[in-house]
Amino acid sequence: MPKVQDILVLFQTSPELDAAPAAWAHYEASKGTGIKDLIEESTPPYKSALEAMRDGWEVIQMSEHKHRSEIDGYELGPLPYQTVLSRFNEIQQEEEEG
Repeated sequence: MPKVQDILVLFQTSPELDAAPAAWAHYEASKGTGIKDLIEESTPPYKSALEAMRDGWEVIQMSEHKHRSEIDGYELGPLPYQTVLSRFNEIQQEEEEG
């Protein structure tokens, strides 16, 4: 079976590779066309980008350290830090609908 690229994006509150993700997204081309198994996960797939790297994911992009405004101790705006990771997996056979 050919291998295709899967992508994992970890959104963090700081740029460090060992920072815990606050949100995440998977793009799994290895599962075939269409999205049939979208589920909401309550826990991230990894505790950090560093843990994902130890499981074979390669970092393809890291966010730079940005200054964010702070009001009453809270940072405002979208999560500015993300680590994009990539891993090649074999394509899984799609089940035929019938």
